[in-house]
This record gives sequence, C-alpha cells and structure tokens, in this order.
Amino acid sequence: MCSGPITARCRGKTRLPTAIPAHPVRDIMEGMRERSLLTHPFETIREAAPHITFVALIVFFSMYSRLLLSPLLVFIQQDLVIGPALATRLFLTSSVSYSSVMLLSGFFTARMLHRRTIALASALIGLGLVIMALAPNLPAMHIGVAVIGSGSGLYPPAGVASVTAIVRDEIRGKAVAIHEFGPNLAFVLAPLFVSLGIILGSWRLIPAVSGALALTAAVLFDRYALAGGFTGERPHMKNLRLILRKPEFWALTVFFTMGAASTLGIFSILPTFLVTARGYPVQLVNTVISFSRIGGLVMVFLAGIMVDRIGVPRLVTILIGVTAVLTIGIGVLRGTPMLVAVFLQPLVIVAFFPAAVSAIADLGPPTVRNVAVSIMIPTVNLLAGGVFPSLMGYLTERGAVEAGFVGLGIVMLASLLLARFLKSGRSTPPEREKSPSLHQRDTDSPS
Repeated sequence: MCSGPITARCRGKTRLPTAIPAHPVRDIMEGMRERSLLTHPFETIREAAPHITFVALIVFFSMYSRLLLSPLLVFIQQDLVIGPALATRLFLTSSVSYSSVMLLSGFFTARMLHRRTIALASALIGLGLVIMALAPNLPAMHIGVAVIGSGSGLYPPAGVASVTAIVRDEIRGKAVAIHEFGPNLAFVLAPLFVSLGIILGSWRLIPAVSGALALTAAVLFDRYALAGGFTGERPHMKNLRLILRKPEFWALTVFFTMGAASTLGIFSILPTFLVTARGYPVQLVNTVISFSRIGGLVMVFLAGIMVDRIGVPRLVTILIGVTAVLTIGIGVLRGTPMLVAVFLQPLVIVAFFPAAVSAIADLGPPTVRNVAVSIMIPTVNLLAGGVFPSLMGYLTERGAVEAGFVGLGIVMLASLLLARFLKSGRSTPPEREKSPSLHQRDTDSPS
C-alpha cells in the first residue's frame, strides 16, 4: 500500500501528492491528538482538568461579558441620560442576538470544528466589548451588546459538546463542574471589576480592557486548545425528532428557564433594585452581590459530585425548591433578612447548572448535543435573560418590582412537577452505544 506525506513508492512507481500541507508535522500531530480525545476519552478527571479549564476560560468571557451590563447599568443610565425602562432594553437586545445566533449555530458547527467555533465566539465577544466601551450613544451601545450576544450565542453548543465528549460518562458530572467554574467566577468578578474601574476612573475602562483580554483568549484557544476537535451536526428532521420527542428535553427547558431567571435574570436587575428601590449604596450592593457568588465556586464542585451520587432529578428538586423560597424572600423581606436572602439565593441555585448540563448529555450522542443546546438555550435565554429583566424594569418604574420576585418563586415551585421526567444521570446513557465512532473504547472493552 502506498504511504508517506511527500512521496510514496507503490509497486516500483513513485506517486507525488496533489498538495503539500503548509505545516505537515503540526497538522498530523494535531489530528492524532484530536482523534485520540474522541475515540479514547480521558479516564480520570485529573487528566482532563487542564483541557476543560481552557474551555472554561472562554465560557468565563461569554458569561462575564453579558454580566457586565448589570453593574454598569446605573452608570450607563447616567452617561447616556436614559431611564430604567430604556436601559433594561439592552438586555433584550443581548438576548435576541444570543438566541438568534445560537439557533443558527448548528450550521457553523457542522462545517467548522467546535474548537474554531469557540475561538470565534471569544473574538466576537472581545469586539463587542470594545464597541461597548467606545459607544457614544444608545444605538451604538445596542450594537456592541448585540455583537457580544452573538459571540456568546455561538459558544454553548460547541462548548457543551466539547466538554462532555472528552471524558467518560462516569466522571462527566465532575467535568461539567470544572467547566461551570468559568461562568460562576464571572458572577464574582464582574461587579468587583466594575467597582475597581469606577475607582480608577471611568466605567468604560472595564469593557475596553475586558475586550482586549477576550480577543487574546480567542487567539490562544485557536492555537493551543485540544478540546473540540470535531464537528457537530446541523439541525435536520432526524436529529430534531430524536431530541424533541423526549419529555426530558421539555422538562430541562423549563428548569433551565427557572435557573437562568433566578441567576442571570435576577442578577441583571438586582443592583438597580437594591440601589433605587431599597436605597443601598452602589459600592455596598456590588460587594454583597460579589461575595454572594464566591461560595458558589465551591458549590459547583459539590454539585458535580452530588450529580454522580444522587442523580439529576433529586438534586434539581432540592435546588429549585430552596431557590424558589429564597427568591420569594427577596421580594417580601426587608433589611437584614432580605440581604441574607440575596446572599443565599445565588449560593444555592448555582449548584443547579452542573446537574442540568450533565442531563443535556443524556439527550443524545455527542454529535447531536450541539443541536439540543441550540434549540433549548435560545428559548431559555430569551425568556430569562431578555423578557424577565425587561418586565422587572417595567415593574421597577411602576413601584411594584417585589411582585416580580414573588411571581418567579411561585412559578419555580410549580415547575417541580416536571422533575419526574428527568433521568437519573448516574448510568451510561444508551445513546453512547449509537455513536461508536466517538466512543470506540467503550464498545471494545469487556462489560
């Protein structure tokens, strides 16, 4: 058989290739590493951790870039001379662009490696942050926020598929927990960086520096990352039927909406609520919110362990139920009890996301998980990250913002009826067996 990258001798004849790669050794080595990760996922979390952490850096910028808008909203209102109703429409712009791009992301990931898609997402986020920093008026601010939303919308289908594909199912919960460290760190750092930026000079300094860092991360990830060395599938009727016919998909969509509304949605309006409706100083508000997220960094890892031990349905029921009660408490309590609820609420709900992301992997084989995410998350984000903050902004101007917190808590309690449709998440899903090309080791090993 003929072989060789430059020349090959076959039955005494020399064959020349049609094209010579620009970097043949590097291309061959990268291809071998990427195929190895897919056919032989990491056996231990220690081996996988550095590669998952690299992906977590990009999801950090994806979440951080959207979270910046919340603590900056007060200063944007003052700078652009607008009210809360107009200012909170920026969240709707972010959600619409985020959801629209994610719906189309399957067509990107079907042609482009997940790794390249993740790098492109970080580059768009960096560009949007720079536009936001330079925006002289509200329309320009909307453009910057839309670019940020577009980049953030590209990430989840590629990121979730990459992280869940490079580890064995038995340690998937721990892998997702490491990945979720990124967005939870963003919840901690976004308000702190805003406070630091205000001390140093202007709020515009924060998105400018953050944008430069996100652009740098994009270049580094594209050049050095190993995760995501495969393409996804574009949406078509076969994989849509595979996903949409499952009741756990619809249950997860509802729970993700509740979780996102009680984290990103509440985080979006909470600083404005505490400053304007409760009269707390901006510095105190940002400090309380940031410190409330620090404990969540530990809860993320505990959640990854609990998913593998007690399963998704039981963990989701506990976390959504407790969070609902605390969310109602934010609306009905005053003074120190309310601040306690503000502190504890994100500490509890943050543990929901490792369980929920792990459950997404049970919806189908690795190559169609990007499709499941691209269908589910746009709806979740539009409702929880766009409609809910806009509604809360409207209620704030009407002096009835407390009703929004109470209403969300009641809906969260009602959603617990859907927990019975979730899978336990503690055993290898049957869909693994339908994707032997990506998990050949599982089928080759004795049972």
